[in-house]
Amino acid sequence: MAKDILDLLDELEPSVRRAFLAAVQDIKSEAQMALLVGAYERGDIEGFLRVLNLRAEMFAPLDDALRAAYIEGGRNALAGLPVLPDPFTAGGSWLGSKFATRARKDG
Repeated sequence: MAKDILDLLDELEPSVRRAFLAAVQDIKSEAQMALLVGAYERGDIEGFLRVLNLRAEMFAPLDDALRAAYIEGGRNALAGLPVLPDPFTAGGSWLGSKFATRARKDG
């Protein structure tokens, strides 16, 4: 199972990495970097965040990649579990025989 998890991480990591880099691609200009460094050095957190101008839509590709990784991890985990019998199929025949038995007793 550990090898399966490591294989899955190797498979999903590049897409998550690409999505993160795409999300922060807008913060590449040297002027923005200088403003960021200045705000950071002054301890001006609000100014730092204002310069970043982060918006939720900037991280949509990262959200999608993380969601896909989470779903794939769940599928991988479930694939290792034993298959359980359908309780309704077995229960239906038991319930039917119960009613048939009761009918015979009453009749």
